[in-house]
Amino acid sequence: MLRESGKNVFITGGNSGIGLHAVISFLKYENYVFIPIKSQRRKDQFLAKLTEYLEPVFFNNYLEIINEIDLSDLRNIKKISDFFETKEVKLDILILNAGIQYTGSKYPKVSRQGVELTFAINHLSHFVLANNLIPYIADRTGSRIIITSSDVHDPKSPGGNVGKKAGLSDFSAFRKTIMGTFNNFNADKAYKNSKLCNILFAKELSRILQNNQYKVSVITWAPGLVIPEDGLGFFRYSSKFNKIGYKIFSTLVSKVLGISENVNEAGKLLYLISMNQDLNDLNYIHLSNRLISYRKHKLLEANVSQEANDYSLSKKLWQLSQEVCDSFAINLVDI
Repeated sequence: MLRESGKNVFITGGNSGIGLHAVISFLKYENYVFIPIKSQRRKDQFLAKLTEYLEPVFFNNYLEIINEIDLSDLRNIKKISDFFETKEVKLDILILNAGIQYTGSKYPKVSRQGVELTFAINHLSHFVLANNLIPYIADRTGSRIIITSSDVHDPKSPGGNVGKKAGLSDFSAFRKTIMGTFNNFNADKAYKNSKLCNILFAKELSRILQNNQYKVSVITWAPGLVIPEDGLGFFRYSSKFNKIGYKIFSTLVSKVLGISENVNEAGKLLYLISMNQDLNDLNYIHLSNRLISYRKHKLLEANVSQEANDYSLSKKLWQLSQEVCDSFAINLVDI
């Protein structure tokens, strides 16, 4: 039975990294958490990790795992909406947090549907999820959709101006990098573009919800550079392409320069964003965990890039996302 108090939370990418530490806070304060997990191995790792922080009563009473959910497979995602169709529950908080980066690879990885993997997981899976879970989100004060993005979406940001820069201005060329020929593929740019897509999608979703008079806040946030010490989470793929380089990089940014954020603190921030009443009944806001001094960050309301503010671009991305879903017979709820 679901409890009458606390929040009902759905989160992707909740079994490792930032998501894991957010889940720990949700459970600790007796919120009911739904989390999709890809495999039994990852489920076992997740539950073992929880026991380091919580008594079993917390995840026995307040956690429900949706098994065998591969976010890279669009058809697989339907299991999640099917799951909620059988539940008498309304979600207060939808957190679209899962992400992949495989910078260093010279060749594109693809999803089961043949979509470039970064775009498929970081954007398209969440596009489908948000569309199909809208009927299960409570239309009331305090409800919110939170999308984990990154300031590297902005070519003018400290991380965004290194290497290939994000950019979707040539939209026909962008189509070819995510499907079909994968022209001029670059794994670093693919990640940055996916984070730009997160914000464009969020802003269009906010407009649609606002036009339909929903009381659901839409929030994007940038956690900063977060490097889990266990090697899991966000960097689990990209670190494989250059293990020595990754080790040097992670040591430099965390222990020498002090510019990275602790994964535990980032998880707590995600929890606080979910619960902060000052974020109730907003249309859209972008928050950034900015470095303000050595090893010290502060969460601030922040501007997004010029392209992320492009209304026509957000409409084009929404249309492209719908077209990709239609091409694979993936049904979406008409919001």
